[in-house]
Amino acid sequence: MKFFFASSAFLLCYLLHAQEIKGKIVDDKDNSLSGATIYFDGSTVGTLSRGDGTFAIEYKEQSNLTLVIRFLGFKTYYLPNPDPKSTYEITLTPKENQLDEVVLDASPFTREEMLRAFKRDFLGRTKAGRRASILNEDDIRFYYDIEEKSLYASARQPIEVINKELGYKVEFDLVDFISDFYRVSLDKDDQKTNYFGGTSFFENIAEEDRRIKKKRLKAYKGSSLHFFKSLCSGQLEEDKFQLFHKSFQVSASSVFEIKKVKRKVRSSQVLKAETYEDSYEITILGNDFENLNIDSTSLKKKFQKKVSLLLKNNRSDITFKTKVFYVDDYGNHTQISTILFSGDMSKGRLGNMLPTNYQPHD
Repeated sequence: MKFFFASSAFLLCYLLHAQEIKGKIVDDKDNSLSGATIYFDGSTVGTLSRGDGTFAIEYKEQSNLTLVIRFLGFKTYYLPNPDPKSTYEITLTPKENQLDEVVLDASPFTREEMLRAFKRDFLGRTKAGRRASILNEDDIRFYYDIEEKSLYASARQPIEVINKELGYKVEFDLVDFISDFYRVSLDKDDQKTNYFGGTSFFENIAEEDRRIKKKRLKAYKGSSLHFFKSLCSGQLEEDKFQLFHKSFQVSASSVFEIKKVKRKVRSSQVLKAETYEDSYEITILGNDFENLNIDSTSLKKKFQKKVSLLLKNNRSDITFKTKVFYVDDYGNHTQISTILFSGDMSKGRLGNMLPTNYQPHD
């Protein structure tokens, strides 16, 4: 699931045998919590806790896997890379009762104007984004900082989105949203950057017929999932991606070194065991800062590599601020906050977002 957009979100290959993550949800007084929502971030895999607070959820081993536990009135709990060999007892703590902040400085924009700008940057400007609707708009709060020329948004409850085009209902637990502008404006032509992050859960609300599958495949084509999966399988040329660096078309091997590895995702001091998952390790070759005629030692120590992609004349730019990251068999990547997208790949936002366990040939 960051961006640009983020979702925080991001995954790997199926196990040969189905496994489960098991546990129990209690409050800070050790009372069982029935009906807590439990899901893998960015996926269609979720469940509810039983009457005694226990739960079991199907486990599919993937990179950056995060189990999210949510219950009304309590702080959301995040369990990264859960271990199917463990049984978890998870204690949720109550949220503090906070009244809405009173903003003394009057905003230069109406709520309707800020909501319109939010939906443009949150849902996206594609057909799917324009057709998507938010069911609980009243739960979203806005603040415009005149000095920073920035629009901020937060939500009391997860934002419920109906994506008619792709046939999903999405619950997005918004953690951050900020749009920065060059001047005091909400106009997209004045926008510098947009970022939002949070966790998401997808629910199918349409029959997965040929029409829906075709629309989902269209959203997948040219996405970051498509690019990274194509890159790792050595199919960039076959999938019609063209890769450029500094305006010159280059081969993937001149920019990326790709190795299939076993990546350690968790350690258990109790069991004296470590768990490894198959993934692709990608190393970026070269550093754009190395060739700059600068005296700044601190800048030379930083890493940045920017590449451009063309797919059917649609351009996307990817800026890597990390030298090494990992990709799973679905095309989900790690280091989300240091791999930035602009251009065509960034337009879809939530409207074109697919579950992290999406299979293009389902």
